[in-house]
Amino acid sequence: MAEGLRQLIAERVFPVRREMAKSVGGEIERVDDFPRRQERLRNLLRHNARDIGLPLAVIALVILFSAISPVFLTVQNFRNIGIAAAALAAVSFGQTFAILTAGLDLSVGSTVALVSVITAFGMRNQGIALGIIEGLIAGAAVGLVNGIVITRLKVFPFIATLAMMSILSGLALNLSSGVAVSGLPRGFGDLAYQLLAGIPVPVVIALLVLAVSHFVLRYTRLGRHIYAVGGNEAAARLSGINTDFVKVAAYVICGFCAAVGSVILTARVASGQPTLGTSLPLESVAAVVLGGVSLFGGRGSVVGVAFGVAFVSILSNGLNLLNVSSYTQLMAIGAALIVAVALDQAIVRRRAGE
Repeated sequence: MAEGLRQLIAERVFPVRREMAKSVGGEIERVDDFPRRQERLRNLLRHNARDIGLPLAVIALVILFSAISPVFLTVQNFRNIGIAAAALAAVSFGQTFAILTAGLDLSVGSTVALVSVITAFGMRNQGIALGIIEGLIAGAAVGLVNGIVITRLKVFPFIATLAMMSILSGLALNLSSGVAVSGLPRGFGDLAYQLLAGIPVPVVIALLVLAVSHFVLRYTRLGRHIYAVGGNEAAARLSGINTDFVKVAAYVICGFCAAVGSVILTARVASGQPTLGTSLPLESVAAVVLGGVSLFGGRGSVVGVAFGVAFVSILSNGLNLLNVSSYTQLMAIGAALIVAVALDQAIVRRRAGE
């Protein structure tokens, strides 16, 4: 009798419900559709919590500092944020390539300092264009050395780039005799504050680096190989990928992007500074990890890193407006990095459990 009742409902009730749904524009759904949609929404939030949460955190920071400081929500202040964030963005996009291979580059700050000195000497003696080219080549060369040390000498990325940080810092100080390299062409210093279609030139440069990095990682063979090496290096090697070449290429790109950031910073200070970029290793790693790139490699995107850069830069700007010391700001960035890494670990454990 129960079986006959279920058959009667299936034959009579559901067709009527479908006809009613059609007559009112499909607004009536089957009862079991709602829990299914709830489950899909829950899974979406579970697997994309960081991708959704970071933009919301950036928006929350903007709202918070806008309410606290009347100066924050002005065009000039946002231009200042963009100029200050441009160098960090370029360095962080390069750092993304290294971290996606399950590596790390702690030498980006010293690379910035060395490139600043080399670019300044080049500009003073040979002009702006040649000075910039020499600086970019120097940054790529540093990345090449890092990659070779890691792949050929089998030194862990942390140790290799930590040692390189010390070497480059000493080299920059030796080349400049420990003082700033002055006498740069005046037009180069003005470049940091010029506008292109209302946008500061450093921001335009950072956006170009973002676009190229996104294209390389998403649409090229090298980008796919970088994700493969970071996800599972042994499997990538067995599938025929030259893992050593991929790692070297990632570090060369990282060094080149650090050189781009150095050129931006050198233009801002209008001199070659042998101590430039000392906080960039921490800030770039924080921006990359906050942007959803896993420290274990193989997961993340430069678009997420752009939001990470925005978070760090807006936080720093807002704290400056509130007269919070730079030392306290470093504490806040460090705390944010711990939270981001802890969250990344939790996501990895959850997915391993699934």
